[in-house]
Amino acid sequence: MTKLPKQQSKLVSVPWDSAKESRKTWVLKKGAEQVRFSRCPMDNSSFNVQKDSDRTLTLQSFQARDTYRKLIENGYKLRS
Repeated sequence: MTKLPKQQSKLVSVPWDSAKESRKTWVLKKGAEQVRFSRCPMDNSSFNVQKDSDRTLTLQSFQARDTYRKLIENGYKLRS
């Protein structure tokens, strides 16, 4: 049996996991591009994600977390 190498990925925490975080919207920026994450008003476990003025996607929490992580790894920064 061959062992597959473990993938070492950095753990990126998402801001909506913080107990102190009361915001409902978070924006990641990279140059002129921005991606907005916001909690769905009807379902607190889903997120609306929109890049610039493109259409809005509704993602489950795990999908939003993975998308956020990939954007951070690609150089996006959380706007405060």
